[in-house]
Amino acid sequence: MANKKELSELQVFKTVLYYCLIITILPMLMFFTSKIFIFDGLLGANSIPSNVYSAGVAIVVLHISVGAFIYRAYFDERSKTEVKKD
Repeated sequence: MANKKELSELQVFKTVLYYCLIITILPMLMFFTSKIFIFDGLLGANSIPSNVYSAGVAIVVLHISVGAFIYRAYFDERSKTEVKKD
C-alpha cells in the first residue's frame, strides 16, 4: 500500500514539474521565436511594435498552458479519491 502511495506521489510530482516547466519556458521561447522570426524577420516590424506583438503571443501561450494545467488537475481520473469497497 505504501509503495502505491509513493508511486502516486511521484506521478503527481512529475506532472506538476512538467507543467511548471511548460508554464515558465514555453512563453519565453515563443516570445523570442515570434519576435526574431515572425515580426522582425518575416514582417519587418520596428523594435517596439515587435516587442508588443511578441509579448501578446507569449501571454496567449501562457494562458493556454495554465488552462491545460487546470484542465488536467480538474479532470484527471487518477486524482479522484478511491472509495474502499468491502
